[in-house]
Amino acid sequence: MSMNKIKYFFQLVRWPNLLMIAVMMCLVYYCLMLPLPVTGIPSVLPSPAAFVMLLLSMVFIAAGGYVINDFFDTDADVINKPDNLIVTKIFSKNETKIFYAVLTFVGLLMALMSSIMIAKTKFFTLFALMLLLACVLYSYSSTYKKKLLAGNIIVSLSVSFAVFAPWLFEMIYLSSNVLILSMVKDIMLYILRFVLIYTAFAFITTLIREIIKDAEDYDGDASIHCRSLPIVYGISKTKTIIYVLTISLILFLVAYMYLLYKLQLFIALSIIIMVILSSICLIVKISKAKEKKDYHTASNISKFMMLIGLLSIIFMI
Repeated sequence: MSMNKIKYFFQLVRWPNLLMIAVMMCLVYYCLMLPLPVTGIPSVLPSPAAFVMLLLSMVFIAAGGYVINDFFDTDADVINKPDNLIVTKIFSKNETKIFYAVLTFVGLLMALMSSIMIAKTKFFTLFALMLLLACVLYSYSSTYKKKLLAGNIIVSLSVSFAVFAPWLFEMIYLSSNVLILSMVKDIMLYILRFVLIYTAFAFITTLIREIIKDAEDYDGDASIHCRSLPIVYGISKTKTIIYVLTISLILFLVAYMYLLYKLQLFIALSIIIMVILSSICLIVKISKAKEKKDYHTASNISKFMMLIGLLSIIFMI
């Protein structure tokens, strides 16, 4: 494969999104789960190699999901992004299917290895969840993406699962040792509160971004009879839904302040203020959006909101 094709391959798998998934998982694992031994309880974490396998599994399966999405989106992408068309223009459909199969297989293989490493007697639990994720991503691209809100919710749940996965990974590991689990049960439930908050945050910001992308891809989606929010209810009502979700996100962050006693208050408040300011910028940008480039900018703002919000995990230590 030439260097030029390698560059397009990384575009095909959306490497910035994959990097964000990896960062999210590392933040939760190393800033929330890894400090567990500090509580006075002996280290109860599985080997770092097992977590790395889980992380790579998530990244490879997500990469496969992006590839198969472009495979099924070819007709729409001819209209939505004719200058950035990769499938059929750079890679054939057969090559794209091979990429998907290899990426997904490697991801599932790593999930199986991680599962066996953390819970020899209950290894199937984690592997089954990753297999389900791979099936869901395929179903999204082949079927549910064209259905009203179903595709948006599936993507949002898949992204937020990356935030929740490290906690689940630890619980599966602990479940194989009842004694240790009984010792750390209260701590794990305490950490779960924070994990669920960040999971919900990732879900809402991803949902906002997915709806914005639907507005950006209006013409192409209409050509393949996709029932997205902008097509079914119109751009004006879709903007209203984005406003409501963004305001809900701000209210969610205000409620989050009740947990700030565990954080470095000034830094945490600064991050929250940055997210709120980004939310305001998003609302203003959406209200004035008329062209594809406007929605593309708004989509990037929503991605920035997620990144900044999740970075606050650093100060949970």
